Amino acid sequence: MTTTETPLLPRFQQDPRSQQLLTVLLGDYWFAREDPIPSSALVELLSVFDVTPRAARAAIQRLAQRGFLRSEKNGRRTAYAVSPKSREQIEGHVRALFPPRVPAAWDGTWTLVAYSLPHEAREARRMLREQLRLRNFGNLYDALWIRPGDQTEQLMEMGRELDAIHPDQVTVFTGAQLPASMSARAVRAAFGLDDVAEAYRAFVSRWRLTAERVRELASGDPSGEDALRTRTSIMTDWRALRRRDPHLPRELLGEKFPAHEARDVCASVYDDLGPRAESVVRRILAPHDGDLAERVSHHTFAASDSLLGDA
Repeated sequence: MTTTETPLLPRFQQDPRSQQLLTVLLGDYWFAREDPIPSSALVELLSVFDVTPRAARAAIQRLAQRGFLRSEKNGRRTAYAVSPKSREQIEGHVRALFPPRVPAAWDGTWTLVAYSLPHEAREARRMLREQLRLRNFGNLYDALWIRPGDQTEQLMEMGRELDAIHPDQVTVFTGAQLPASMSARAVRAAFGLDDVAEAYRAFVSRWRLTAERVRELASGDPSGEDALRTRTSIMTDWRALRRRDPHLPRELLGEKFPAHEARDVCASVYDDLGPRAESVVRRILAPHDGDLAERVSHHTFAASDSLLGDA
């Protein structure tokens, strides 16, 4: 079978950006590894996705310039490893990518953030709002942001990054209760839940057929490269979706929120194709460094609870 005859992935998913593609591949098959991989092996790995050698080398260099990768030279050979700081970031991403089937309990309390900045402090206001969004706070009113649970640690980290804002300009309430008169609709609007739900439904629609046929299609793929492409494509799609999700307690989502169905569809494709995709990565690395090839691994939704403990 070839990708042309029976495409495993939607056509518009076949050309992800090279830098993002490489970060997904390293997260999937080189998680928590410190060993550097020869640049020639990374270039060959990206070629499975029709990335040209020139574009692959440019992507590797840009990731090194950004600090995601660090380079090591051994004679004429250059190898790249995921930097320690990047490994910490990847662990945080993994927690978001593999949500548990049974979410943690919520005590019903909220963290509220209110701020008062002068009108001319537009840039400081923009930075503050952006940092709150990154930490999955919802904008209830113009200068009032909310998030379930105690978010003290996240806000302390945010404060260290926002030197332009004086502590007196921001007020934080923890252990707060929202007024009983506050409607569920207002909370949904604060977090954009209707748009997030629609994105989950679109994901299910896009990948359901692949999930239903994944074992049949994978068995007809002698090279395994379709399995690698498809598994990487669905994880790229899933990563983008999970970034949009504010990760709220089930009590605020309702039983019909489509995140659980989307998770099951993603897990079906991702988990079933894991061994086949891993074998492709091993095969590509083996001629460059046999020892490295033996260290390639893959993870699954089914075993995600132990993933970070093993890192």
